[in-house]
Amino acid sequence: MLKSWAALGGSGGTGGLGSAGKGRLARRFSVEVDTAVDPGTPSEQTLLAREAGTLLLGMPWELLHDGQSFLFQGAEPIRVRRRLPNEHPAPVAILATPIRVLLASPRPEDEACGYLDHRASAEPLVEAMEALAGQVELRLLAPPTLPALRDELERAARAGEPYHVLHFDGHGVYDRHAGLGALCFEDPEDLRPRGRRRHANVPSPELGALLREYGIALVFLEACQSAQAESANESVASALLKTGVGSVVAMSHSVLVETSRRFVEAFYRALSRGERVGSAMLAGQRELKDKPARGRVFGVGEFHLHDWFVPVLYQDRDDPQLFRRTPSRQTLADWRTRLAKRLGELPEPPAHGFVGRSRELLELERLLASERYAVVRGQGGEGKTALASEFARWRVRSRQVQRAAFVSLETHGDAAAVLDELGRQLLGKGFSVATQPSLEAAVMAVERELREQTTLLVLDNLESVLAPPFAFTVDGGHTPGDSALAADERERAGEILQLAARLLACSETRLIFTSREALPAPFAGERQRLELDRLSRFDAVQLVERALGLDAAGMGHAAEAQRGKIESLVDAVHGHARTLALLAPALRERGPAATQAELVALIADMEWRFPGQREHSLLASVELSLRRLPPELRQRASVLGVFHGAVDLNLLRHMTGWPADEVQELGEALVATGLASSEPYHHLRLNPALCPYLAAQLEPAARAVLSEQWCEAMRQYAGFLERKAARNSTLAAALTRMELPNLMGLLECVEHAGDPAATIALTTMLHGLLQFLNRPRLLARVAQARDSASRTLGEAAWGHAPFEAERTRIEQILAAGRVDAALAAAQQLHARALAAGEAAYAGADYDLAGACWLLGRVLQKAVRAGAALPPLEEARRRFEDVEAREPGCGAADMAVVCISERANCLRDLGRLDEAARVYGQAISLAEQRHNERSVAVSKSRLGTVRLQQRRFPEALAAWRDARERFEALGEAVTVAVAWHQIGMVHQHAGHGNDAEDAYRQSLAIRVQCNDVAGQAATLLQLGNLYDDILGRPEDAVTHYRQAAERRVALRDVANEGHARNNLANTLRCLGRIQEARREIERAIECKRGLDYAAEPWTSWAILAEIENADGRASEAHQAGRQAREAFLAYRRNGGENHIGGAPLAAEINRLLLAGDRGSAGAGLAQLAGVANPPAWLPPFVTALQAVVAGERRASLADTPGLAYHNAAEILLLLDRLAAASR
Repeated sequence: MLKSWAALGGSGGTGGLGSAGKGRLARRFSVEVDTAVDPGTPSEQTLLAREAGTLLLGMPWELLHDGQSFLFQGAEPIRVRRRLPNEHPAPVAILATPIRVLLASPRPEDEACGYLDHRASAEPLVEAMEALAGQVELRLLAPPTLPALRDELERAARAGEPYHVLHFDGHGVYDRHAGLGALCFEDPEDLRPRGRRRHANVPSPELGALLREYGIALVFLEACQSAQAESANESVASALLKTGVGSVVAMSHSVLVETSRRFVEAFYRALSRGERVGSAMLAGQRELKDKPARGRVFGVGEFHLHDWFVPVLYQDRDDPQLFRRTPSRQTLADWRTRLAKRLGELPEPPAHGFVGRSRELLELERLLASERYAVVRGQGGEGKTALASEFARWRVRSRQVQRAAFVSLETHGDAAAVLDELGRQLLGKGFSVATQPSLEAAVMAVERELREQTTLLVLDNLESVLAPPFAFTVDGGHTPGDSALAADERERAGEILQLAARLLACSETRLIFTSREALPAPFAGERQRLELDRLSRFDAVQLVERALGLDAAGMGHAAEAQRGKIESLVDAVHGHARTLALLAPALRERGPAATQAELVALIADMEWRFPGQREHSLLASVELSLRRLPPELRQRASVLGVFHGAVDLNLLRHMTGWPADEVQELGEALVATGLASSEPYHHLRLNPALCPYLAAQLEPAARAVLSEQWCEAMRQYAGFLERKAARNSTLAAALTRMELPNLMGLLECVEHAGDPAATIALTTMLHGLLQFLNRPRLLARVAQARDSASRTLGEAAWGHAPFEAERTRIEQILAAGRVDAALAAAQQLHARALAAGEAAYAGADYDLAGACWLLGRVLQKAVRAGAALPPLEEARRRFEDVEAREPGCGAADMAVVCISERANCLRDLGRLDEAARVYGQAISLAEQRHNERSVAVSKSRLGTVRLQQRRFPEALAAWRDARERFEALGEAVTVAVAWHQIGMVHQHAGHGNDAEDAYRQSLAIRVQCNDVAGQAATLLQLGNLYDDILGRPEDAVTHYRQAAERRVALRDVANEGHARNNLANTLRCLGRIQEARREIERAIECKRGLDYAAEPWTSWAILAEIENADGRASEAHQAGRQAREAFLAYRRNGGENHIGGAPLAAEINRLLLAGDRGSAGAGLAQLAGVANPPAWLPPFVTALQAVVAGERRASLADTPGLAYHNAAEILLLLDRLAAASR
């Protein structure tokens, strides 16, 4: 062998490769080894021959150099290959792309095989496949056993989609006694889902025969032990070539992930272009040689590596062209678009990349091979969401499942919202639970999709809907507030888990939950639970290095010292993933040592800058955790026995009088020991058992003192939340949600004390805080406490507490749609407050202003905008007077509200220019007071005015501005309202498709927020859009029905009637008369007995049209008369009308009362001559001309063609003239 080497030239083997050498070698340099010996050769000589041949194959022939370049460089590159005689030659099939690759990544772990990251080679391979945009198809072998390999090859062959390439990544061994190489697969008898698996050696001849049987043309080996010919070992690559595999690519040494990715991408890209295997090798080597940068390394900077010679080629005599037929390529953009769709709404990977957790990912993969679901459980910040998301992303990218869908239960807190979000990801953005005929229909639609495509569902943050840590009484019982809160949470969680169980039953669907808490049945299995612990030191250090890598270049040997500091920092934070990630900016600015020294201050800073993050883990045992606290901190912690599962550190400081640093010290100690986890805004979420445990340790006297202090501090905290809600509703809502257990505990405490005034004051605050949080049970509990306290006070008592109790009761009545009842109560409250006067009690002046405002607001809701103006103006004046006497009391903000409400009334009266001016005034005042919410509200209302003025660009600008402001405030429900109104603008402007998109945006948010009333409103408007603009009446019918059904669920009969009005009218237009009659009769029944806000006349008018269409003239006449009489009663009761002929009738009335009959007649004559008038105008003018001429008979209302509302206006005009004797 040495003589052969010397024959190539002088020193270093380079001299013989001059110009003559190039000519002789042409384009291929083959190292051919035949280890066959003559019969009778002694075994020792046979072994030596094998050793010599193997050593020859193992030499780095790729490094041959002619003094100017390596063999593979230049215009005529020379390919290096290692050849062995093929004992079982097979014809080379002509294949067509896509190239189908089967990846086997067995990961046994026993005494013979150490653990390897199961994605070390698979991940770069997947990335390379994605870059080739569909030219290569990859499938992972699962489980990675020999029987599974045989079955998968057989399945693919039967399906007509045989594999072309086997890509193996794992361990290889060599049996010296047998002279045989083998690959290590997983033992098929040891496929346990948890724990380490044994290996099973598969001899190369057996594997080669199997691959030859199924026509595998190429094997790619990424196992250093398998490809390198060490000592006398015969490599697996050589053995595979002998047994019939045409080409084997192997890595002669371990390589970086980046090296593997670049080579694999270039290699497969060349193959897919129709290049021969040898040419594809050249393409891969050139890629590595021309671009030696392999990323950046901590402490070094940009890392360059010359490793292009590591991939080596073993080949039979021929260098085949495997792929000669290539279909048209997909563009990379198209490929990425489809991939993004298949990934659903999975969160983006962390900015620093996903680091570590290889074993957990493998455990999940194995677990879901045999189980339908897995629960990733761990405490805040351990990386549950990141792990589940990365696993789902990997399963989709590696084609183990077809798609994934992700829903966070922090933002989707009920079953309908979860289903809606899943449907939007699986069925398309146009899907909405709200547009389905029923929730059952929506579930079935998602089920059908799950049956068609294998899907992995991820439900994140289950603890958000599990029952929170309620406070117990010392004897272990529940308070009424606890029960209401627990029932509310249990019902929501139960519905979500029931939905999850149903979806999980579909075909091959798999499901991953993440949660801090254990899940209840049917997802309580221990086998399916993966407990997530802190990061290993290696992974945690790697995470920090990722954060620092771009800024640590040029450190050289100092990197080792820096690593030691990093390890100390990792130990200081207990390997907590999120803490390390959040510390990244400080690490870059200060370095690890300084960061560790300033860790306490930095965590506080992160809580301020990154609200919503949670750190450290909760430990299982409260007692053991408490023992870890220093004695003085454990003593301080006892005060938490009167709290209810959560604590605001600012409140704790206020309650105890401790210095801020001592409170902070206690909080940090609780977090560090796992007794608490940090939440936004200086909150701690406490271990569920901590408060009851500490309460039990308190002496009764000490507990009584602490309870009194806690109650007073919480009472002030509730007042703080009430004030904050007026300026920053997002913050107030977030704090209220976190403090719900404490707030409900406070209600029990105050109610138990027996002070009805204090109870009413608290329930008033709680009503304001809860009314927009969609917590009906809690609102009902608050109302029950308020009403009980009011009864205790009795009718004779009058003061702030009775006033507040009555005010909140009226607001609840109004919210329920009982406008007449609310109006009667508001009038009574206003009269009583006015009679008592401004000096009746402390704060009576503010309450009187509030009574005026409430009366005006209810009048406006009762469609009596004109009557609402005086009390609203009076309210504004009184609030301004109160603010002047007591600056900063909040009356100025209410004065702005009164101005905005006054503008609402002007808008309803049709005085649009005046309304716009007043809204502008309200906006200016709110901006001066930095009240962002008031600004947003007035902007939105101004948008409505611009819509009514048909100034559509200005309307859109106003509503978009309002939407952005509400988004910044975090008010999802109001954002949905803004999208709805944007849809209205588009609809009126004739932009049907834009309107539909906006309505669907609104609908998605309303489903997410479980805003059923909002869903009904948007469904109704979608129906109007389909009916009036897009010409899709059948779709209109569907949406009207859905709107009505949601009103039925809400027991909102008035709005159910409105929806059925529209439904009946569209059915009439479609000729479905009997259905139309049933719907309108139901609408009439819904409105029977309701106040005028239900607009019963509209239903009678539609019935009249239905009867006319059915040829029933008598019934139509009777229904029309009912419509007229109902509308006339409304008008006679003070109701306003700003449509049709009402303004014209009012003008004729004015002229006749003034005795100016001539002007009235002239004006009507002019109108009678208008060309192309609206259909309602000629009969109305005719009737008015008769009135001007002196006719006073009620039969004028029967003028043919006269609409019911115009007929009512004629009768009302006759009433007024008769009253004035005209």
